[in-house]
Amino acid sequence: MVNSTGIVVEELTPPAASPRALQHARFGAALSSLSVVALGLTIAIFAGYFVIYLVYARALFAFPFDYDQGEGFELYDAIRLARGEGIYLDNAEFPFYASNYPPVYRLVLAPLVAWFGPHLWVGRALAFAASLVTGALIFLAARRLWQAEGLAGDERQSRRALRASLFPILRLCVPLLAALAFFAANYVYQVGPLARAHVPMVMFAFAGISCLDIGLDPRRASPEAARARYSALGVVLLLIAGWTKLQAVDALVAGFTYLLIRRPKWFALALAASALVTGALVLAMNAATNGQFWLNVVLANVNAYDIAVTWQTYGQWFRLQGVLIVCSVLYVAWDVARAARARSFGPITIWSLYFVAGSAMGMLTGKWGAGPAYLIAAIAASCVCAAGLLVRITHRWARRLRDEAQGARDAARSTSDATSDASGAERRAPYLPALATALAALIFFLQAALNVHLPTSGRIFGAIARLIGVADTSSYPPYPYYDSAGFTQLGHLLDPADAANGWAMVEMIRSVPGPVWSEEAMLTLLAGKDVVTNPTQLLNLSKNGMLDTSRMIAMIEQRAFGAVVFRALFYPDEVKEAIFRNYYWARHFRMNGFDYWVLLPAEQRANGDPQ
Repeated sequence: MVNSTGIVVEELTPPAASPRALQHARFGAALSSLSVVALGLTIAIFAGYFVIYLVYARALFAFPFDYDQGEGFELYDAIRLARGEGIYLDNAEFPFYASNYPPVYRLVLAPLVAWFGPHLWVGRALAFAASLVTGALIFLAARRLWQAEGLAGDERQSRRALRASLFPILRLCVPLLAALAFFAANYVYQVGPLARAHVPMVMFAFAGISCLDIGLDPRRASPEAARARYSALGVVLLLIAGWTKLQAVDALVAGFTYLLIRRPKWFALALAASALVTGALVLAMNAATNGQFWLNVVLANVNAYDIAVTWQTYGQWFRLQGVLIVCSVLYVAWDVARAARARSFGPITIWSLYFVAGSAMGMLTGKWGAGPAYLIAAIAASCVCAAGLLVRITHRWARRLRDEAQGARDAARSTSDATSDASGAERRAPYLPALATALAALIFFLQAALNVHLPTSGRIFGAIARLIGVADTSSYPPYPYYDSAGFTQLGHLLDPADAANGWAMVEMIRSVPGPVWSEEAMLTLLAGKDVVTNPTQLLNLSKNGMLDTSRMIAMIEQRAFGAVVFRALFYPDEVKEAIFRNYYWARHFRMNGFDYWVLLPAEQRANGDPQ
C-alpha cells in the first residue's frame, strides 16, 4: 500500500517479491541517492550566497560613511527624533531639511541611536535584522503550505517507513531553499544591510500577509477567535508597513483583497477601521507639522516617470529571478484554474495575490528616485510561490500513486491474485520521492545560477571567481566584484582608502567655521555638525514647483556656509548656480567609487588660503 505521501507502508506483493519489483526498488534507491546529493549541493550553493551576504553586511557595519546616498539622512531622522525634534520641517527655512518617508523605521531606530550612539552601523544592523526576520517568515510560510496541501505526513505510518522516505527531507529542505533564495537574490543582497527603510517595510508587510494566511486559510482547522486575532494582527502589521514606506501598497492590496474573498464582513470592518486610523494620523501629523508631512511624504514623491526604465528593470528582474518568476506564474495560474473550476475566488491563495501585487509594484521603478528594490516584495512572494508549486506537484504525484495502489489492491482482492507485480503504482512507488527531490534541486539550482554575485579577490572568493570564470570581470570598476545584474554601485566590498578619504573630508569639514552644506549627511555628523539640506528632497520639490529657494540662495550669497560638499549635484539648478558663483572647487576626494568635491568660500582663494 502507498499512503498519501507516496510512502510505501505496506507491501503490494507477498514477502517473496518478484525480480521486477526488486529491480525497481534498487533503481529507485540509486535515484534517491543521486537526488539527495543534488539537493545537498543546491543547499550548499545557497548557503554560500548567504555567507557572502554576511561578509558584505559585516563590511558595511565597519564603514562609517554613506555607502548608498540617503543612509545618513535616515540616521539623522532618528537622531532628531531621539532628541525630541521633528523630521518634517519647512524646506524653505534653514536648515532646509525634511524627511521624505513615513516615520516607523525612524521611530524604531531612535531608541537604538539613543542607546548605542549616532552610528550608521546601528541603522544597518536594524535593516539587516529585518532581512533575517523576512527570511525566517518565508521558511515558515513555505512549511505551512506543505502542511496545508496535505503533505504533513500520515500519522498512522510506521517509523521505519517515515525514515525511509524522502518526503520528510523535502518538508524541511524546500522551505529552507525558499528562505535562502531570498538572500541570494541580487536586489536583496545589495540593499539588505543598508540603513534604509525598504527592507523593514517588506518585513512588516510579509509578516502581515503571513498572519492573514494563518487566520483566513480555510484548509486549517482553527477556532474562530484565533482566526480573528491573526487577521486583526495581520491588518495592523500591514498598516505599520504602510507607515514605514508607501511602497507597502502592494501588500495592502493583496491583504485586503484576500480579506474580501474570505471574509467580506471582516474586510468591511478592517477597511473602515484602517481608513479611520490612517486618516486621523495623517490629519494629526499634518496639523503638528503645518502641512509639511503631506508635502514631504506624499506630494514630493510624485516625480518624473520614464516607462523605458520600467521595462529595463522588469527585463533585468526576469534575467535575475526568471526561474522563481516562472514557478510563481505557474502557481498563480494553478490558483486561477482552481477558481475557474469552482466558479469562485475561494481557491486563490494570498501568496498568489501578493506575488501579482508585488510584481505590479515594479511599474513604479520608472519614477525618478525609485529602483529595483521596489521588487523585493515580489521576490519574497516568489520564494513562497515556488515552494508552493513544488508542494502541489509532489502532492499530485503522491495522490495519483495512492489511487493506483488502491485500485491494484481492489483488483487483486476481486481476482484473488496476490502475485501481481505489474501495477503502475508498484513500478512508480520507488521513484516518486526521488523525482520530487530532483525537481526541487533542479528548480533552485537553475535559480542559483542566475544570481551569481561575489567578491573576486582573496584566497577563497578569488578561487571561486576563477573557477566560475568571473575573476577578470568587475561590475563596478575598480572594485573586485562580479554581479550578474551587470553594472551596479552596490554589493562590492570597500577599499581601506575609501575610509581614509572619508576621514580626510571629515577633518576638512570640522576645521571650517559655521554650518556645512553637504550632499551626504554622515560627513557633517562625524565632523560634529548638524545636517543641512536633504538634496534629493529639495530637487523633487523644486521639480514640482513646491520649493522657495530664496532664503537658501541668500545664505549662499552671504557665504554663510563654511564649506560645500558635492557628490552627485542633486540640487535645484538655481541653487547650484548660486554656489558656483560664491564658492570655488578646493579639493577632490575619491570614496566608494564616487568623486567628492569640497568647495570653499571664494574669498579664501582670493586670500591665498592654502586649502
